[in-house]
Amino acid sequence: MDVMVMIADFGVFGGVGLDTLETDVMVMIADFGVFGGVADALETNVMVMIADFGVFGGVDNALETDVMVMIADFGVFGGTSWSRYNSDKFAAEPFFLLLRKWLQDCDNTHRECRRQLTIENFWPKRVIDVGDPKKLTLVEGQSGGDDYLVLSHCWGESTAEDKKRFCTTSENYTARKAGFSYDQLPKTFQDAVQITRALQKQYLWIDALCIIQEGPNCDWDSQAKAMADIFASAYCTIAASSARGWGDGFLKSESDHPDIRVQGTPSRPTCTCDFDKDVNEGALLKRAWVLQERVLSRRIIHFTATHTYCECGDGVLCEQLTELKPSFGKQYFFLDPDFPNRLNKSGYIRTVEFVQYLFTKYSTSGLSYATDRDVAMYSLVDRMAQVLKTEVRYGIFRCFLGSLLLWKRDENMTSPISYTDRSVPSWSWMAYSGGIDFILHANWSCAIPRAVDLGFIKDGEALSVQVRKFGGNCRIEKKGEEYIMFGGTGEVGSLWFDVAEQVEFKHCVVVSMVQDDNEDAQKTYHILVIRKKAGGEKENTGGEKENTKGEREKENVVGETENAVGEGYERVGVGKVEAQYVSIGCDAGTLW
Repeated sequence: MDVMVMIADFGVFGGVGLDTLETDVMVMIADFGVFGGVADALETNVMVMIADFGVFGGVDNALETDVMVMIADFGVFGGTSWSRYNSDKFAAEPFFLLLRKWLQDCDNTHRECRRQLTIENFWPKRVIDVGDPKKLTLVEGQSGGDDYLVLSHCWGESTAEDKKRFCTTSENYTARKAGFSYDQLPKTFQDAVQITRALQKQYLWIDALCIIQEGPNCDWDSQAKAMADIFASAYCTIAASSARGWGDGFLKSESDHPDIRVQGTPSRPTCTCDFDKDVNEGALLKRAWVLQERVLSRRIIHFTATHTYCECGDGVLCEQLTELKPSFGKQYFFLDPDFPNRLNKSGYIRTVEFVQYLFTKYSTSGLSYATDRDVAMYSLVDRMAQVLKTEVRYGIFRCFLGSLLLWKRDENMTSPISYTDRSVPSWSWMAYSGGIDFILHANWSCAIPRAVDLGFIKDGEALSVQVRKFGGNCRIEKKGEEYIMFGGTGEVGSLWFDVAEQVEFKHCVVVSMVQDDNEDAQKTYHILVIRKKAGGEKENTGGEKENTKGEREKENVVGETENAVGEGYERVGVGKVEAQYVSIGCDAGTLW
């Protein structure tokens, strides 16, 4: 067989002349003692692996195993250049050979997974050069053309001291450009370096190391907006799924991969992997920043506590080589290697369904800082808006206003997030912490107002609306987190308020109307419940003003000025009601 001829040519069994040592492959095998019978060579994992396959025993039939064929396919004997990484024993372990084989197959056979090279040929502002086994170097301004990997990880309970020690800051930035030690990194980052070297790549991107986190040169704000390009352009994403913090690490020893097998060999009766439990429901994907990273990544290797999974546009492969094909559902869009290309081709209904699912999932994901709510998926929604050819403001797409404005909060009715240096409008679900859901899902039977009556204004900081009033002597009664509306005919609608103390239903904005066979008066309106802005005054739970008497009088003067900044309305809830209980007449207004 070809493998037998190839190895025979190298002299593994025949002691062929030294001129064959001129090849890189021969040097590698010679270094491992294949020709010398050196006992201490068995101390290396590679030597043990080859010895196990019978290369030293002269057993011909050992070469007939699929394992031998696999190793030949991996290029271990086929001219692979290992000069840069041959000091790293991990590169030759079967586990890492398997990962390289998977990436190689994806490169060669999955047309959709191939990187889409842009005109700019994107390259991160900084990367870590891991090619020198003696040191790591922070590189800035490296031209594109090479591949780089990215790490997706949990920051965990990192202290101020941890951040000062491990993160790149204005203080240590220059020193890291000159080089720093692998031993200076926490275990999770060390494991990412080992993976990058084992996959024979030179560059690695880690947010804590490649973004200047503190000091006068801090560029976190600008780099946070570049996340879409950073993750979408990476060769592969390393997902440290089993690490809850920097010190945990995620690599298992080779002995912890007993189930690794190769194609052509008998598999176990059943595969014990559970991708949903290990990955989709895992701790890493419960972080808001990571959700964006997962969606934007071209392909990912998930290192979980029980299994390692390779995920790309073609599906998911576990370390036992069990193929997990994605269903044609929401998971199908998560696997898109050129997100949101698949979404853009899926049609209106499926797109709205996925967007609502994505925002619902994001809203329940954890953030170390609540004020990251509007930035932790900025790159993702901006990328979606570009492909969908629409505007997006604070998690609301212009083309889906009729559905996305109709969000309601879960039972955690906390006050709005206190954004210190910016404001988020009341009509955006990003104004609050906690989970959300939508009271109206994708539906062709709903009509929405004209753009002039409902649309972004003032650079997307506000909405132009038509303000109506509730009528018909309706009343409300609390039932759980919902308020039931009653009219002359009984139950006529439902309301959900954003904050428990803000139960007020005088004014509303119609966002959509169900087109059905009911008479116009019985048709269902989907509405935003609004109230007049207090011109800067804040109400406490008892209805009293928090300002001093002098401040109150000053704010009232501002509120009475027609053109005052912030004049208009704010959202206090959402609901649905029969049309006859909403006034026909309306006034133009501004919803902040």
